[in-house]
Amino acid sequence: MLAALAALAAVGLAVFALFENAKTYVRRAEARWPAQGRFVDADDAKLHVREAGPENAQRVLLIHGASANLRELWGPIGDKLKDDHRVIAMDRPGYGYSARPAREAQKLSVQARLAARVLDGKPALVVAHSLGCAVALRLALDFPELVEGLVLISPASHPYPGDNAWWARLAAARLAGPAFCWTLIPLVGPAMSTGGVANNFYPAPTPANYYEDAGVGLFFRPRTFRASAQDVVATQAEFAAQAPFYPEILAHTIIITTDKDKVVSPQRHARGLARDLPAAELVIAPGAGHMPHRLRPDLVLAAIRRVQAMEAPVAES
Repeated sequence: MLAALAALAAVGLAVFALFENAKTYVRRAEARWPAQGRFVDADDAKLHVREAGPENAQRVLLIHGASANLRELWGPIGDKLKDDHRVIAMDRPGYGYSARPAREAQKLSVQARLAARVLDGKPALVVAHSLGCAVALRLALDFPELVEGLVLISPASHPYPGDNAWWARLAAARLAGPAFCWTLIPLVGPAMSTGGVANNFYPAPTPANYYEDAGVGLFFRPRTFRASAQDVVATQAEFAAQAPFYPEILAHTIIITTDKDKVVSPQRHARGLARDLPAAELVIAPGAGHMPHRLRPDLVLAAIRRVQAMEAPVAES
């Protein structure tokens, strides 16, 4: 009996230590990568938004993907546009410093509605990466008046075969998920991140300063990791419900993809969108993996300029 009580006490102390480690990790990560913008009240979520550039310039909204935050697109794209554009980047709900709605936050319709609140009734050209592209597409479906054009980078958009990774399913689980995220993820996640980041850049090497520049360490905070897992696990149902409506999106769109991507299938997603969207063109960036915005930002910037030119009104003669 005493041995059993001692073992139980030891387990309790170990779990307590892991929780305390998680709290320490959160404090250190947020000190290392602090919030960079302002906060916007949107329904039942307070969203973190960074803006720069002339107030009256062409507006560009940046939407990041899973496992990321607004730094992902700001470094390679936002900094290069801010001199002559009004650049707006948002942390998606639950990521970075944005709060997550208590209900149905994983739904693309909810995230699109929050993006619309960030735009505050004023249209913008929307640039998105990976799972953020699905949010951008839903924004174009539900709020077409706010979308002046789309630049979609390595999009995730269509139903896919197979299941999600075990750790994503576990982190998203209702009961086991919080315990998994609060005990193990801050402890082992950062140490194991090298392989995951390398998969994003394959076949190219990972840039030396990427972890720091993109604030990758923010992802391993328990609430953020769980939010991302919930979004990813929901994609099967969300993509299946949304994809049939893609032909209704009339905004000019440029889709940037690659020949080899270990994260999403270019054939299924990017080429699927090029087939489904009436006003889309496809740009191939060989060797850029899942990260053309990091490895070929010139192509993304050129795509933004091209979509702007296509959306510009024709002067009357």
